[in-house]
Amino acid sequence: MRLYHGSYCKITKVDLRQCRLYKDFGAGFYLTPDFGRAVTMANRSVILNDQGTPEVNPFLFYKSKCPPDLRIREFKCSNWEWVEFVMKNRDKSFSPPYDHGYDIVIGPVADSNVDAEIAAYKNEYGTRYLAPDNLRVLAQRLKYTGKYLQYCFCTERALEQLIKD
Repeated sequence: MRLYHGSYCKITKVDLRQCRLYKDFGAGFYLTPDFGRAVTMANRSVILNDQGTPEVNPFLFYKSKCPPDLRIREFKCSNWEWVEFVMKNRDKSFSPPYDHGYDIVIGPVADSNVDAEIAAYKNEYGTRYLAPDNLRVLAQRLKYTGKYLQYCFCTERALEQLIKD
């Protein structure tokens, strides 16, 4: 499968130390199978970093060829478990950041509308915001989120599964 990483520069070697914390699936190297989404992210990266030129970096990934002990978590939809996972990874009150323990995480992108929904939800449910029944309410509100799929390579071992194309 071909995956793309949109950036403000060409990627020759991935450095996980450069990855931002508190993203949907935690710190990691994010890719998408959607070329158009990668172009959008490359343009966004140039603006956010105020440098470079948009670059779409292609990689090949063969999930079926991964070692059996590689820890892969895949979310097929934006259900309550996905919502909980995203909330924990984005929660800046965790210091150090939440450690989910996976090498690769695959699932829907939480778009910018999700932040406002999560804030309103936390305000409404208070300390019970992580209860599964309550998370189901939030998942229902976000059921149309996840138009795009993302792959997050979280460890050096995961990065070994990527082939620069």
